Formats: sequence, structure tokens, C-alpha cells
Amino acid sequence: MRGPALHHYATCGICGRRADGVGYAIDGRMPAVWVCNDCGPERARRAARMRDFDVVERKAFALAAQRAGQFLDTIGKTDFACLTCEEYEAFLKTFQTHFVEEIRRLVEPA
Repeated sequence: MRGPALHHYATCGICGRRADGVGYAIDGRMPAVWVCNDCGPERARRAARMRDFDVVERKAFALAAQRAGQFLDTIGKTDFACLTCEEYEAFLKTFQTHFVEEIRRLVEPA
């Protein structure tokens, strides 16, 4: 049997990466929160019960943006037009890495 992520190309409901066919639905009702293996079912249970997941996403976004800004400070460039292709990719990777880390941290099971 193939997991839903392979069939439906779902994204993780927590970090936004590709889901791995692991999901959680409150009381078995759809829609389920599909997650990647790194976020896991415990975070899915918690996320499914959150009343305003948008607040968590905004906090994670702000923290990741701050860290990505710090990366720009370390290379001494803040004008995107002056970044090399490698520097721009490193900036994006810094943002994405910290967004994923922060959103997982904010959704940690109690």
C-alpha cells in the first residue's frame, strides 16, 4: 500500500516539506494533518488541535527572517541585487532551515 504523500503529493502540515504518508485526523475525521517523518505524529496531533496555527507560522517566519538577516550581516551585504547566486541560495537556505526548526519547536508536544 502506498502512503497518501506518494499518491497525493501532500506537503507536511507543519513544516511545509514533502509529507511522508504519516497523518493525524481528530477523531478519525478528515481532513488529516499529513506530516513528514521529522515532524512526526505527535506534532501532528498537537497541530491538529491548535485553534490558530497561523500564529505559530507567523512567529516561526519572524524568527527565521531574523536569522536570515543575521546571515546577511555576517557577509556584509543587505542589498539582494549585490548578492552572488551562491550567497542568495545560502540566504534562502538559512531562512528555510530556521523556519523549519522554529515551527517544529513551537509545535513540540507538551
